[in-house]
Amino acid sequence: MIRRMNGVKRECDYPILRDGDIIAVTDEEKANVLAKTFVKVHSSGNVGEEGRRGRDMTIAENRDLMDLVGDTDDSLNILFTKTELHRVLQKSKLSAPGKDQVCYTMLNQLSESAKDLLLELYNRVWEDGKLPQSWKEAVVVPIRKPGKDVTNPGNFRPIALTSHVCKVMDRMITERLTYYLETRGFISKYQSGFRRGRNTMDPVLCLEHEVRKAQTNSESVVAVFFDIEKSYDMLWRDGLLIKLCKLGIRGRMYGWIMDFLKGRHIQVRIGKVFSERFLVENGTPQGSIVSPLLFSLMIDDVFNDIEAGVGCSLFADDGAIWKRGKNIEYIVKKLQGTIRRVEEWSYKWGFKFSVDKTKVMFFTRKRVVKDVKLKLYDQELERVSKFKFLGLWFDERLTWAAHIQKVVDKCKKVLNIMRCLVGRNWGVDRKSLRAIYTGLVRSLLDYGCVAYNSAAETTLVKLDHIQYQALRICTGAFKTTPTAALEVEMGEMPLGLRREQLILNYWANLQGHRQDHPTHEVLKPCWEKERRETKSFGWIVGRQATEFNLDQLNISHSCKGGRKTWGG
Repeated sequence: MIRRMNGVKRECDYPILRDGDIIAVTDEEKANVLAKTFVKVHSSGNVGEEGRRGRDMTIAENRDLMDLVGDTDDSLNILFTKTELHRVLQKSKLSAPGKDQVCYTMLNQLSESAKDLLLELYNRVWEDGKLPQSWKEAVVVPIRKPGKDVTNPGNFRPIALTSHVCKVMDRMITERLTYYLETRGFISKYQSGFRRGRNTMDPVLCLEHEVRKAQTNSESVVAVFFDIEKSYDMLWRDGLLIKLCKLGIRGRMYGWIMDFLKGRHIQVRIGKVFSERFLVENGTPQGSIVSPLLFSLMIDDVFNDIEAGVGCSLFADDGAIWKRGKNIEYIVKKLQGTIRRVEEWSYKWGFKFSVDKTKVMFFTRKRVVKDVKLKLYDQELERVSKFKFLGLWFDERLTWAAHIQKVVDKCKKVLNIMRCLVGRNWGVDRKSLRAIYTGLVRSLLDYGCVAYNSAAETTLVKLDHIQYQALRICTGAFKTTPTAALEVEMGEMPLGLRREQLILNYWANLQGHRQDHPTHEVLKPCWEKERRETKSFGWIVGRQATEFNLDQLNISHSCKGGRKTWGG
């Protein structure tokens, strides 16, 4: 048994498992039961009749496109270079290897002549379009989900370990494909997931800004937060290949991805015992470096057909749409039409949205009648008063009180652990305590502060109390010690000043992006900013940048998908 820093206990052993009438007692039986459970999640049997019809129609519509796939001579498909191999090996980090037990450290220690042979292997695979079968096999280590029934095999999370030799080529493929997609603008501007220089604050600030404008105009904002059922596990591979064809990806790149996705197997490992090998039908390979990028391509056009005037955002599979206006009934009518288009997209590309986990929020001070409802797949969506979107808790009036209280509660658990680590004449040294504070407390205080900085001072002061308590524990100071003295002693900025610094860091990063970046809309002048004063990001950041003369600096553009180190 191990105990995590937040106080949650986690058992390391595997109890007796029950799957219907099957009872698994030995490690081999448990491994096979868990393997069957994991494979079932990827099964095409999970696709409903409507989804199967949609897939068939998509294949029929694009059959001619699939026939055009052939070899090309563009720079995307040339042989890999030694420079690419060196760059990828330098980026590799320590992680558990696959079944072959070959790790990144071993590959980094190869001689130059051995690396030449390795590069020759990669280029042979690249030319043939056929991956070794061992590269397409994963060893799965099941980790139980905390607070769940431990005898249910469905309450275990699979952690896949794959070949590091394959991952090196995987990363070279990812860098090429990312460069190709970014330089040609093939990824939608509202997709912020798995992109260089983009983060979760992009969608959060866009929604927050829309709500602040609505509050200034005495308007309302209705938002729908979507959740996709088994999004990564049920990704339709043939549909992904169709989308690759539409983007002009042909030749070796297309062939490698096609072979990479198909014929994949998993084995579950419990202790030193392995299960049987099982074929995985759908989904992107877990643990693969290219999988997030492929998933982004698959879901990228989910909001392409929505009406003008409806806002949207996408971070990987976390999608949201919203609309602002004075007439709530009209807003709901427009959003319902948008939801129908999203439904049609899901049928066409083999996804299914979860009705239970998709939520609706009304950001308004008006009274909303109960008859105003939104439906997904003809089922009513639940209306909530607060919702966790990309790690931040939104409430109906956007006071951020719920989010800050959640942060305070989490931090208090860490502070209690820190108190257990020190005494009057014994305990952990100051340097170690500061590392705990920085990693487990300050990281929570920093996340989302670009958005929640607009909360009232009476709400934000709760976070100041947390920092004060943490610094007092680190220094062993008396309760009467001034806060400023503790901050100087530990080299920590006041939280208000730190939030200002992080806001300006985000602004500077934003200046390096193209104008189609969705958060640039937040910086544009609008009459609402003249009508009402608020601490919202879009209102204050321009003034702060001018105050510090940051607007006079030449900020370099963000790199589009990394440097090109191959071809002409």
